[in-house]
Amino acid sequence: MFQYFGVIINTLTVIAGSLIGLMVKKYSKNKPLSGDEESLSGKMMVCLGFCTVFAAAGGLVSLESKTDALVTVVSTVLGLLVGTFLKIDDRLNSAGDKIVLKLPDSENTQNPAVGFVTACLIFCIGSMTVLGAFESAANTGNALVLSCHITLLIKSMLDLVSSTCLASKYGFSVMLSAVFVLVFQGMLVFLAGIIRPFLETVGALGSMNATGSIVLLIIACNLIGIKKIKTGDYIPAIFMPILICSIINLW
Repeated sequence: MFQYFGVIINTLTVIAGSLIGLMVKKYSKNKPLSGDEESLSGKMMVCLGFCTVFAAAGGLVSLESKTDALVTVVSTVLGLLVGTFLKIDDRLNSAGDKIVLKLPDSENTQNPAVGFVTACLIFCIGSMTVLGAFESAANTGNALVLSCHITLLIKSMLDLVSSTCLASKYGFSVMLSAVFVLVFQGMLVFLAGIIRPFLETVGALGSMNATGSIVLLIIACNLIGIKKIKTGDYIPAIFMPILICSIINLW
């Protein structure tokens, strides 16, 4: 059970940050839902955007070969095509809009699907999530070994700030992402011992980290306000390196 220590701490920090963000949203006099860059919420979201760029940089510099770089580019493009064909982002937003219509004061309510998806991607996608899961999986003994959870503990502190920023804008839907964090990262830790040999054999681990980092950069563009991008359509890209690297190895 000790291998899940980092995951549990990460989940608790997301909940704590979301609670703080909800308090900021409720009591701020700067209209946190206005989207104005001069408001508290606007400033926090821009700050979060640059922090996301910083978090994504680690995955991009971890590429060890030109082949990994090529797989990353192809995965991103193919994943976007698949996501666009399936209209993932549109479907998520449509579902969110239906929820908004059922809420009181719906005209001033942010789409919860946007907050939920953005939070899930920020909290669960990237090199720190993958590497942290594999490190935590090494804590298989009957005692807690903190050195096995350092990456996830550091990530937890970043997510505390991120969840505060997101919840101040999107509200309660960000806190719901804590369930996704617990399940997704818990599954990663559980599967790490099983799939790590396969990922290392086909050489997909580095490309998955880098592709996830590109998705984070795309999210950062939205948060900073550079350009509005349908981030949900990029979700399939994260898993494309597994397929592509498997095909390369068979070929």
